Amino acid sequence: MAEGKGKAKRQEEASRSSKVTRKTDANGATICREDSFASDPNELPSSSVALLAEEQQIYRSLYAYSTDAVFLLDAEGRFLDVNPSGERMSGYSREELYATDFNTFILPSDTEKADVNLEKALAQRCMARTEFSFLAKTGRTVTVDSTVIPILKNDEVVGLLGISRDITEKVRSVRVLDGQNLVLEMIAKDTPLEQTLDSLLRLAEYQTGSMCSIHRYNHESGTLTNLAAPSLPEDYVREVEDVQAGERGGSCGASVLRREIVIVDDIEQSELWGEYRTVALQNGLRACWSLPLIDGRNEVIGTFAMYYEEKRLPTEREMELIRKTGYLARLAIEQDRANALIYRMAYHDILTGLPNRRAFQEKLSESIRIAKAKERKLSILYFDLDRFKTVNDSLGHGAGDLLLAEVAERLRRSLGQETFIARHGGDEFVVLFEHDRVPETEAAAQRVLDTFVEPFEVEGYELFMTPSVGISLYPEHAEDASMLLHHADSAMYKAKEAGKSTYAVYEPQGESREGARILLENDLRKSLEKGELELYYQPQLSLFPNRRIGAEALLRWHRGQSEWVPPSEFIPLAEETGLILPIGEWVLRTACRQGKRWIDDGYEPFVMAVNLSPRQFRQRNLVEMVRGIISETGYPPEYLELEITEGMTLDVEAASEKMRQLRELGVQISIDDFGTGYSSLNYLKQLPISRLKVDRSFVSDIESDPSNRDIVKAIISMAHNLKITVIAEGVESAEQLHFLEDNGCDEVQGYLFGRPVPADEFERGMDRQAAPKR
Repeated sequence: MAEGKGKAKRQEEASRSSKVTRKTDANGATICREDSFASDPNELPSSSVALLAEEQQIYRSLYAYSTDAVFLLDAEGRFLDVNPSGERMSGYSREELYATDFNTFILPSDTEKADVNLEKALAQRCMARTEFSFLAKTGRTVTVDSTVIPILKNDEVVGLLGISRDITEKVRSVRVLDGQNLVLEMIAKDTPLEQTLDSLLRLAEYQTGSMCSIHRYNHESGTLTNLAAPSLPEDYVREVEDVQAGERGGSCGASVLRREIVIVDDIEQSELWGEYRTVALQNGLRACWSLPLIDGRNEVIGTFAMYYEEKRLPTEREMELIRKTGYLARLAIEQDRANALIYRMAYHDILTGLPNRRAFQEKLSESIRIAKAKERKLSILYFDLDRFKTVNDSLGHGAGDLLLAEVAERLRRSLGQETFIARHGGDEFVVLFEHDRVPETEAAAQRVLDTFVEPFEVEGYELFMTPSVGISLYPEHAEDASMLLHHADSAMYKAKEAGKSTYAVYEPQGESREGARILLENDLRKSLEKGELELYYQPQLSLFPNRRIGAEALLRWHRGQSEWVPPSEFIPLAEETGLILPIGEWVLRTACRQGKRWIDDGYEPFVMAVNLSPRQFRQRNLVEMVRGIISETGYPPEYLELEITEGMTLDVEAASEKMRQLRELGVQISIDDFGTGYSSLNYLKQLPISRLKVDRSFVSDIESDPSNRDIVKAIISMAHNLKITVIAEGVESAEQLHFLEDNGCDEVQGYLFGRPVPADEFERGMDRQAAPKR
């Protein structure tokens, strides 16, 4: 009982000695205020006085030994006291801080925020918490989480007690992590490389106080070019641009060569800095550490470097930072490279390296927009390669690709690297001229034609190619991209109609021809069933002895039984659309049937020559089709001759196999239009051909052109050496005939001996005789 009474008494004394008043402010916060102790300690019991002294000693110990900075301010915000942790944190002693204004040390950016919280503690008499940064005596920026508590005496605020915890490293870590996340986000969002690297380097500089740079390494030149250096002196950056990788290229050049981090703590004494020492020292640089950036393919793609204005070696923390920053820099450069590759794949033709259709259409649309705004002109050239399909079909797509790549290279050399040239698809190319270059459009078209004068060397073949070029102008011919291209395409076909290897400017009246071409195709599709196709026959004669030895079957189209369409118009159309296959089969069957009828009627058998188009020669069932027609019509195969062109034989192996199978049927094979295409005398030895036909273009000028005379002589001589019969087509004059006879040509064909005529008229010119027994 006595012990219980003593405890109660002590509680009562404590209650009297320390009275606490609790109030609630307008925000619901509790304000704690300790009423003043009894004015006369002698009034306290001796036990309470002892306890009070012990309590004060505890508070003084907490004040002195707290790891947080504890400081005391008067009501005006001046320092009255600071604990040892506060001295260590600020770098100032108690004496230096005494009576100085608290705000003097706070960074200007945080002054307003600190003032607001101090005023809150003073005015509202409540605890306030804030975060701010101040400049320590050493110059280091310190960030603290600070709590201030009002000190009341006689119900008046007489000062503030502050407790501050150093959160500099925590804030720095958060800021670094946020910065790294920002850089990663910039990489993911395809932010421009220079902008991404600038942010990365500023983050590294914030962490270390260094000056940083990132360079890209060019393997072809062996040099480093600057990508980002936000804080380095401009003079220095300019002087070290394109520094050569190697032992004399400073820290960065050496790190590329060594493929490892290079630490130079004293530029003035380093042999690596021999060539760049002066410029570095002039700009206040004394140390440099460089890390090579090595990509996933184990290739050096650049360098990351840190510079300091004093001689020094990196700490472990800085070494880790170098590696992390280098990693992010590598990611950014690789992503930029991948994006550049994706863009190139999307906007460039892989085969030729030229901009593709998409790139050209976007460029043309943008150029038209600018031209419209500034009232300027534009022009485009649109062209393709004549007979390119023959190259693909005969030599294969690999050869065609090589040819296109060579064409692109010649165009770049001819028109200049600054000219916008694009591959529009297949063998089609397009060129854009803007503003002041428009007047040179036709001259440029001629330069395009000139680039094709020399043959192209492709897989051992000399290919003589020609382009047909169309020209359209803005705004004269169209005011939008699609129509401007369409009109250039129309002009290109006009150039083809004019004989190819030329250019033509778009003419509005030409649109009617486009419509006519569509109608022509529709009528051609119906020509077989309507019976509008007919074969004409032109005689072929032997010169030694002089006698008729054959006829060539030539296709004619009597469109609508009222209009004769020239073969030069409908044969290419049939080949392009595929109609040549059913038409060609009809021609072969009709010619064999007519030849068999003449034999049955008692006429002497002769060779029936029938042309095969490239598409016919490529069809898989050609041999079976020929065998079937021979069997069906009963025409002797030894009197059937199939004429093919040089271009069909470029793939010698495939062509010779198909020709061998035809020869096994007993059919003869001749090369038509020899000398106009891909002339290679050697391949003739590998092909089972029986006749070689000299093209009419050489025969027509042999009277006046010495070159053509030499060509014809050479062809005849070469063919005879290979035991091949030579026939010349297009013979129209006695002078041409005499030349051919004098030079040993075996056979002839042309208007001099008879024009192509229908079967009944051709029959009247033949001598009737009994058919020989077979």
